[in-house]
Amino acid sequence: MTVRTFRSSVLPPRERGEEFGRAHAREVSACVDAYTALFADVAGRTVDVHALGAQALVAIRAVSTDLAEEIEGIAAGAGRDVAEVAAINARTEILAACGAVTRGECSTVVKLYEDGPVAMQAWDWFESLADLWLVWEIPHPDGRVTRTLTEFGIVGKIGVNADGLGVLFNILHHEADGGPVGAPVHVLARSVLDGCTDLNQALALLAAAPVSASSSLTLVSARGDEAAAVSVEVNPDRIGYAFPDEHGLLLHTNHFLTEPAARRDTELVTGPDTVVRLDLLRRRLGGRDRVAVPDVLAAMDSHLLGGGGLCCHPDEQRPDTPRYRTLATVVVDPRAGTLDAEPGGPCTHPRLPAHHESLSAPPNEESTMSTLNLKRIDNMDILTHDVDRLVAFYHGLLGLPFHLPYEKEEEWAAIDLGNLTLYLFKSEVGEHAPRRTAVNPENAPGYDSMAFEVDDLDAAEAALDGHVEWVDERIEWKHPSGTWYRYRPFFDPDGNMLYVTEPHQAEA
Repeated sequence: MTVRTFRSSVLPPRERGEEFGRAHAREVSACVDAYTALFADVAGRTVDVHALGAQALVAIRAVSTDLAEEIEGIAAGAGRDVAEVAAINARTEILAACGAVTRGECSTVVKLYEDGPVAMQAWDWFESLADLWLVWEIPHPDGRVTRTLTEFGIVGKIGVNADGLGVLFNILHHEADGGPVGAPVHVLARSVLDGCTDLNQALALLAAAPVSASSSLTLVSARGDEAAAVSVEVNPDRIGYAFPDEHGLLLHTNHFLTEPAARRDTELVTGPDTVVRLDLLRRRLGGRDRVAVPDVLAAMDSHLLGGGGLCCHPDEQRPDTPRYRTLATVVVDPRAGTLDAEPGGPCTHPRLPAHHESLSAPPNEESTMSTLNLKRIDNMDILTHDVDRLVAFYHGLLGLPFHLPYEKEEEWAAIDLGNLTLYLFKSEVGEHAPRRTAVNPENAPGYDSMAFEVDDLDAAEAALDGHVEWVDERIEWKHPSGTWYRYRPFFDPDGNMLYVTEPHQAEA
C-alpha cells in the first residue's frame, strides 16, 4: 500500500471539510460503510447508526464547534448524511455503546532525551480497514500546522502539531464503558493538536472531557532542551496518568496502568496479550541509555504471541476470531513537527537494520567495484527556485518523511525516499531544463526521471489523480525474460518527471 497524504487549503472549518469530502468522497463512503457493517457484526444485531451519529454530533459540538462544522463539511462534500460521518468519528464510543467485545492491539513507545524524544507506535486495527487511512496535513490561518494519521472521514487520531506536541493512541476497555455517546476520543485527539500549544493545555482539555469509552492518549512534548511525556488514561469513572520510568522510557499497550481504573479493566480477559506485549517491550528497551527508532522497530518486530504479537497479523489458526493487523507503524517527532507513517507492521518497515544490510551487494573481485567498494546510492539532489513548493509536494502530497528536520529559512530540505535521501536545494540562477516526456528518443541526454515502486498502480493513480499533472497515460512494458512493469509518469511542481511503477519479476 502507498501512504496516502492530503494537505488542506487554508480554509474555515466547514469549507475545509467540504474540500476534504469532495477529494475523498469514495474513501469516506467506504469508511462509513465499513464501520456500519462492523458495528452490526461485533454487536450481533442491527445498529441504528443514524440515531447514534446524531448523539455523537451533539457530543462533538460540545468538544469543538469547529470540528463539528468540519464534519458537516466532510459529509456535504462526500455526499453522505452528517449523522453517518459523525458516527465514524465516534466509532470507539459506538462500539462501547453496542456492548461489543473488541480487543486492543496497539503498542506505544516513548523515550525522552533533552535533544528530543523518540515517540512511536504500532497502530493495530481490523484488517478490513487497512486501505482506509491517510496522513492529513492541516494548515491554520495563523500559520500553525496539524499533522495526523487518521481514517477517511475521521478528524484525527495519532498526530503532531507545530508547537512541539504529539499524541499517540491506545484503546482501553473499562467496565463503565458504554451508554450514551460521550466526547469522542478521536475528536479529543484532534482538539489537542489544533488548539493546545503546550502540555498543560492538553492535560486540562482531556481532564475535563466527559467520555463514554476508554483510551490512552500519550502526550509527548518537546521544546528547547526540555521534553516530557504522559499517558492520559481517559475513562468514564476517573482519569489516570502514567509517566516514564527513571530512564525516561514510557510504554503503553492496551490495559490500564493506573489505579483505580486498573481494577475494572476488561482487557485482561478479552485481550490478555496486552500484558505480555508490555513485558516484552520493557525487557527489550528498559534500562538503556539510548534508544533510537531502529531499536524500537527491532523490539516491536515480534510475532511470539501469534495473532496478539507486537507486530500483529491475523491468527490463521483461529479463523472464527476478528482479523486484526498492524495497519501502520508511526513515528512522531514533536520537536520537528513531523509524522512518519509506514504501511504495515515493524517486520515490513524499510528502516529495520536487516533491510539496510540487504542493500549492500558483495564486491566483485574482477571489477573496479572491488577497489572502490561502492555500496548503495546514498543521496541525490534537485536544485529549485522554490524549496518550500517542492517540500509541500514530496513531503505533503506524496507523504515522504524528512530525513533531517526541515528549517524553511535555511532553504534546503532532506527527503527520505527509503533507500536514499533526496536533497532539495535553492538555486536562483537560470531556468529549469525542458520537461521530459515518457518517450526516450524525444529527450536530450541527461537526468531523465526517478520511479517509486508501488504494490497497486490502480490505487496509486487514484490517490494522485487530481493532485498531479500526468505526463502520459499508463504504460506497460514486458521483457522476453518474463519480467514486466506497469507504470505512469507525472511531473513535480518544477517539471521533474517521476513515475509510480508496479513491477512484476519473472518467475525463477
